[in-house]
Amino acid sequence: MRISSIRMAGALVAGAACGSANAAIIAAWDFQTTTNGGTAVVQSSSSNGALSPNRYVANFGTGTLYLDGTNGSSSFTQTNSAYEITAFSGTATNADTSIGMSTAADPFSALAIRKGSLIPAGANGKGMVFKFSMSGLESFSISYVTARPSSSGFTSQVLEYSTDGSTWSSLGTHSPSVGNFPASTVTSFSTAGLDGAATSYVRLKVSGATSTAGDVRFDNFILSATAVPAPGAVALLGVAGLVGARRRRA
Repeated sequence: MRISSIRMAGALVAGAACGSANAAIIAAWDFQTTTNGGTAVVQSSSSNGALSPNRYVANFGTGTLYLDGTNGSSSFTQTNSAYEITAFSGTATNADTSIGMSTAADPFSALAIRKGSLIPAGANGKGMVFKFSMSGLESFSISYVTARPSSSGFTSQVLEYSTDGSTWSSLGTHSPSVGNFPASTVTSFSTAGLDGAATSYVRLKVSGATSTAGDVRFDNFILSATAVPAPGAVALLGVAGLVGARRRRA
């Protein structure tokens, strides 16, 4: 009877542990839904985009996207004659409707980075930063949709991660082909380097734009991870396995 009880408890814990392995949303941005205090893209009334925000609270989950020079990000210019942040129509691709992300491709519903003209390089080499927590989580991944409408837009996207906002490690590189938002192309990267980090950062740097109006567009960012099983659950799984092995040998 005692062995049966232990095996049953082990089975229950195994089920709980398997359930915790499912990916959970840390934070998501669709740039048009204001659920849970999220901030949508705001286009300037003068239609030049110069007043688009340079900081975006996650529309879902908990996290913030910085383009204001803090938390390891670059300071993107918002001067009327040289603005580097703007907005265009978005896409339904990668929108997770199970958490409420919008599938409407409304005007000004996607974040865009523009080369600008304040200095020769403009926004080339600049990076935006996501800040979030990986406490109790592992196996981080980020997915998003991006578009480079013209050949003069940014040709390279370099992604890096950090646990202190100053020392960065490579996450991956993406080179978008020319074209507006495709129907089903999703860019994604993952790493174990942020496992359990109380404060985590992911930086996305752009480069390769050749004209003032050259841009790259982003929509439906999703940051996710899996929950780490509680130590007690792991220990009980070990006990259940040991008991099962002894029973088989008997």
